[in-house]
Parts: sequence; C-alpha cells; structure tokens
Amino acid sequence: MTRPVLFLTLVTLVAALAPVPARSQTVDTANVREFIERNAELLDVAATLVQETNSTKARGSLDTARALHAQSIKLLEENRPGLAARVALRTREVIQQTIALAKREARLEEQALKAIERAAFRLEQARTAFEDAGSRDAAARRLLLEANDNLRRARQQLQQHTFEVSLNLAESSAALSLRALRLLRHDLVDAEDVQDEIERTEHVLERLADVRPALPPALVNLADRAIDLQAQARAGAVAGDVAIARERTLAARSLGLRALRVASGGETSAENVERAVAATDDILERARELTQETGDRHVAERMADASRAQDAARHSLAQSEFEVALRQTMRARAIVRDALGGSSASVDVAAVETALARTDELLGRLQNALESHDDAQARDVLRRARARQEEARHAFADGDPRRALALTKVANNLAREGLRLLGDVAF
Repeated sequence: MTRPVLFLTLVTLVAALAPVPARSQTVDTANVREFIERNAELLDVAATLVQETNSTKARGSLDTARALHAQSIKLLEENRPGLAARVALRTREVIQQTIALAKREARLEEQALKAIERAAFRLEQARTAFEDAGSRDAAARRLLLEANDNLRRARQQLQQHTFEVSLNLAESSAALSLRALRLLRHDLVDAEDVQDEIERTEHVLERLADVRPALPPALVNLADRAIDLQAQARAGAVAGDVAIARERTLAARSLGLRALRVASGGETSAENVERAVAATDDILERARELTQETGDRHVAERMADASRAQDAARHSLAQSEFEVALRQTMRARAIVRDALGGSSASVDVAAVETALARTDELLGRLQNALESHDDAQARDVLRRARARQEEARHAFADGDPRRALALTKVANNLAREGLRLLGDVAF
C-alpha cells in the first residue's frame, strides 16, 4: 500500500472510531505501525532542520513532537492501536509544523543577521555625517540615540534566539539612522532609502512564497507580477534610477500584500470582517484620544460621523451582511483619516517604526513567559495582541502610519496586560 493511500486509510479509520477503547481492535495495527515508522523518519528530517537554527521555538516544537511520538509507540506496544493512531496523527501534524517553523526561523535568523549588519553600517554613516558637520541638531542626535538603542536590543534578541523581534528592531534602527541622514546630508539618502524599500518588499514576497503551492491560478499570476516588478526595482536600483526602483518595489509590495490577504481567507469572510470591525474600534478609540488632545471641534464632529458608520457596520455584521459591513467599517476609517489629516496632529514615521519594534519585543517577552508558565487568559491576550500588531504592520506597509501607530499601541497595551497576568512585576 502506498503512503498516501495508507494515510487516507488511517484517517478514515480513526475518524470512524468512537472514543471508547473497546473499538480499538477495528484499526489495522500493521497500518498504524507503518504510519508511526514514517513519523520516525520525518522526525529525523525535522531534527536535522532544527539543528541548523538556534530557534527556541523550533526546539520546543521538536520536543513536543518527540514526546507525542514516544506516546504513540507506547500505546501501540500496549495493544491500543486506536489511541495510538490518534496520537500518531497528532504527531504528524506537529512534525510538519516543526519543519515549517524551523525553515521559517532559519530564514528569519539569516534576515536578522543581514539587517543588523545593514543597521550597523547605516548608524556608522549617520554618526560620521553628524561628526563631520559638527552638528548640534537635537532631532538628529535623538534619532541616532534611538537607532543605537534599537541596534543594541536587536543584537540582544538575536542572542536570545528571538529572530523576528531582532529583525524588526534592526530594521527600525536602520530607518532611524536614515532619518538622521536626511537631516544632515540630503545627498546620501535617496539610494539608501530605496534599498530599504526593496528589502521590505522582499520580506513580503518571501511570505508569499511560503504559501504559493496552495494559491489558486489567479493569485499565482498576481504573485508572478509582484516578482517581476521587484526584479525591475532591483534593476533600477543597480542602474541608479531611484524613482523607477521606488515605484516598482512599492507596486510589487502592494500586489504581494493583496495576494496574502486573499490567500488568508478572503477580505469578506466572516472572520476577516469581524477582525476589520474590531480593528476599526481600536482606530476610533485612539482617534478619540487624539481628538481630545487637539480640542478640534471640526474633528470631533467628523469622529461622530465615523462612529455612526461603525455602528452601521456592527449592525450589518450581526445580520451576516459581510460585504456591507466591510464597506461601512472601511468608510468609518476613511472618515477618521480625513478628519485627522485635516487637523494639526502629525505622525513621525520613525516613531511609528520604533513603536512597532518595541511592541514586537514585548510580544516576544510574553511568548517566552508563557512557555515557562502557561495561562489560558494570558495566551488569549497574546493572540489578540498579535492580531492587532499584524494589522499595524500591514497598515504601515500600506502607507497609513497613523493607523499603524494606533494599532501597535493597542497591541502593546495588550502585551503588558498579559505580562501582568503572569506576574511580571515590571508591568
């Protein structure tokens, strides 16, 4: 019997089992044993991949897979093939997750190392420009101090094997250094800036490559267009045509993000619309705080309009009118953007990048705390915080720093709440 047929047979048999052990003799013990042996082979593959990275996440997942595998063997030896089959199936899922996680973490580690090198180079450039100019520019000095601090923390996170947090901190450091350079030497920044944009797009395309095998033809075409545009951006950068390079890489990133959004379940699925409405609630909450700070009457009136649009969205969502709800909640966001865009309040892009990186650091800290002290309530808080942070990064990538700042602050507050639940005295 071939392995795919064996797997389907085993799944069918296990699905037919009642939870009582008396039915376990209906499972073909030989098939279960062969499936478990295949798990052992895949565990060796996973172990090899995990050894190539220092990721604590991947090692933890591998340990879980090994424990489940040992349990499935013990159950089979005790002549309980039904239970052994169920555990073996769960083992296979964890092994596959471990392999995917190890590959992702290895890639993130490599990206973090490169990002740290780039950030260190950019920081040195900015420091040299600052010293050469004999500058006393307080803003540039502040940016340099923040860049240095983020680079230091990026290296710390790399040593702690939290690669994604390290990557985000390093990218934030590089962005801060570039912002300082803009203040000091305008002639140096264009090519460097566009290279940063190209690297950001590259990260989006790498995420897209991970899900490409499961994409329908229309999204494959979209991904191919994004890859082609990114190639044109790189060629433009090499040729020194900064404007073309920037235009092509931003277009590639937009296509890539659109494909990822559709691949994750469709913009008008119930889950996505619920998430969109919740995100709008967070945006409205932050916008109300900002309105109170500015005391702008016109903005306050427009915020009332946005609230009415959001109320209508909630009503449509309750009626399962998902497309209508999505349009209404997006209209509420548009009203907020227009209102705040007309006020005197502004958003510092570098500050948003720093806020995103610091939230990532808190999320990593909460994840590490949960690994040593699991708590269902704190884990739910972490899930909600990660969802808000992902929306914040998407908003930032889509050119909406104000929304990104509002969302990452919500995620930051949630992460702090989770740490407090676990007894972190610092919060």
